[in-house]
Formats: sequence, structure tokens, C-alpha cells
Amino acid sequence: MIKQKRAIYWITAVVVVGLIFWAGFLRKRPEKEPDEKIVPVEVQTVETGFIEQTIELTGIVRANNIVYMKSKVSGRIESLSLLLPDGKAVPVEEGLEVQKGWQIAVVDHDVYAAEVDRSRAAVAAAESTSGVYKVELADAEREMKRISALYQSGSATEQSKDKATTAYYAAEAKLNVAKAQFAQARAQLELAQINLRESTIVSPIDGIITEKHIDEGNLINVGDSIITIADMKLVKVIVGLAERYQTMVRPGLSARIYVDSYPGRPFTAEVYSVYPALDEQTRTLKVEIRMDNTEMLLKPGMFTRVTLITDSKEDVVIVPRDVVLGGRIDDEPYVFVVADEMAEKRFVKIGVKQADMWEIIEGLRPYERLVVNGMNYLADGSKVSVVRMEGIK
Repeated sequence: MIKQKRAIYWITAVVVVGLIFWAGFLRKRPEKEPDEKIVPVEVQTVETGFIEQTIELTGIVRANNIVYMKSKVSGRIESLSLLLPDGKAVPVEEGLEVQKGWQIAVVDHDVYAAEVDRSRAAVAAAESTSGVYKVELADAEREMKRISALYQSGSATEQSKDKATTAYYAAEAKLNVAKAQFAQARAQLELAQINLRESTIVSPIDGIITEKHIDEGNLINVGDSIITIADMKLVKVIVGLAERYQTMVRPGLSARIYVDSYPGRPFTAEVYSVYPALDEQTRTLKVEIRMDNTEMLLKPGMFTRVTLITDSKEDVVIVPRDVVLGGRIDDEPYVFVVADEMAEKRFVKIGVKQADMWEIIEGLRPYERLVVNGMNYLADGSKVSVVRMEGIK
């Protein structure tokens, strides 16, 4: 019994001593600090500059004004030549420049001139007939008054009075018919004079002949096309603007036009008008852009790339778009800057966006060191090593 108690005593003592030793060992053992990872990054100095907010669209060049010249009279085309101010006639061909009022074609001029002469003669005849009937009416009126006076005095019969009255009204009716015929003759004369004028076809605008539809000597009917003239010194592009941009575009807004024929050369333009209603099929708003084309470099039908400049600012903080992280619904946009070899997370407010460059309204100052490569591996407070891009693996 005594031996059994003694054994229990020694076992308990050994366990207690062991626990004390182990606890002391744990207290004295230094904690091993984890190794901090140093992230290699590339930085650039934050700078200020000029930035534009733009909308990129496409369209087709159109002439500012196009006239499809059609004949208002029928007949044979006697002449299809430009009659220049010096009297020289130049055959009509595509590419010729014309001015307003220049003669372009003549259709059966002599026929329509003869029709004017015939109408003038008809007017003269109708006028002469009216004169004769005026005299007859005056005679009939005098006779009716004379017979009426005799009838009142009892010297004429009622039958003679009625006959004189009937003669008066007959003469009056003849004069009215003659007047109507005279008016009709004058109207025919005016129509003949109009046809005579229209038989000589002149340009209604300054422009360039873009297409000839008929040759000299052919017969032409009313409404047949002769030539097409386009005013190309001022051209326009009509583009379809997405509905979400409609509040950003207004008349007078600056634009740049690019065409493949002149790579790298922008043509300065301006928004002329914004249509009042959206296209129901495409859900876009038509915007008309006009530009000077005095050099005649832009041709109708050219495909264009249009840049509408909705906003522009100078001397503002701008950074590459790719360095801005976050920006989702539940995440504010932010960037990383380097200070004392440590990354600092900065929440920023974005202003104008221009393709791959964005304006930073708040959160960054000029001359700070902005992380432009390696930022996806950073957290606020991360230690960094500034290297060149090729040093980042």
C-alpha cells in the first residue's frame, strides 16, 4: 500500500515537472515572423495635361445640296452645253463646275417661241372681239333707254320695249363671253411664255455636275432627268447617335472627320443640327455635321469616322485608364501610389474619359509616383520595389 502511494507520488511529480518545463519552453521560444513579400512595380510621375471626352461614330459624306434637274417641257434637246458668261459653249460633262443662272440645255426653243407668238395673236383677237362687243352693248343700252322712254310716254309698244331689253342683255352676254375668251387667251399666253422660259434650262445653284442622264439630240418628256448638280463646297455627314448620349450633343459642338483617302488628317467640322425625334427602328438620334470643303477633297459617298468632342479640359491630372482599379457597383475606383517604398491605396474620382486616358478630379496630386504596372498584386501598405517594366515577371 505504501509502495503504491509512493509510485503515484513520483508519477505525479514527473508530470508536473514536465508540464512546467514545457510551458517555460514555449514562453522562451521566439515567434518566427513571416517573411514579407516585396512586390516589384513600375511607376510614373503624375502629370497634368489636356484631355477630351469624345464619342466615336461613323457616317457617309453627302453634298450639302443636290439638285436633280428634270425637264418641265417635252421636245428635242437642241443643245446640252454650258453657256459661259463670255458666250463660249462647253459640252455638258460630269465634273464641270457650274454657277447659278448658267444655261445648261435648250429644248425645242423655236417651237415654244412660235407658241408664244400664236398666243399673243389670240390675245389680240380676243381683245378686239371684246371691243366690238363693248360697242354693241353700248348701242343696245342706248336703244333700250330710248324705247323705254317712248313706252313711258305711250309712243312705243310693250313688245318693242321687251325686244330692246332682250337685245341689251344679249349684247351684255356676248361681251362677258368675249371677256372670258380674252382672259383665257391671256392665260394661254402666260403659259406659253413659261414654257418658252422653261425650254431654256439654267442651273439653280452653284455646284458641280455629278451625273449626266441624257445626250444632246434626244427627245425628252416632262419629268425626265437631264443632269444632277451637287454643291460640294460645303458637305455634311449624318450620324446615328445612341440615346444615352443625346444630352451631351448640341448644335455648335466641335467634331473631327477622318477618311481613308487622307489617313492621319482630321477635317474640322461642327454639329449643325440634332433631329428632334429618335429613329423608331434603330433607337438612334440623327445628328447632322457640316464642314467646309473648299479644297474639294471630300467626295459624296466617302465612308467617315466621326469624333464628336463633348468636353475638353486643360491642365488637369490625367492617368492611363488601365491603372484605375475597382469602379464596380459596390467598389469605388482606386489607384496605388508609392511613398517610402510602400504602396498606398488611393480612392479617386474620375472626370473626363478619353479612350485610354482618364481625368482624375480627386485623389491624386501632380508629381506623385503612380503605380502603372504590378498594381494587381498590391494591397494597401504592401512593400514595393520600383523597377522597369521588363523587370516585372
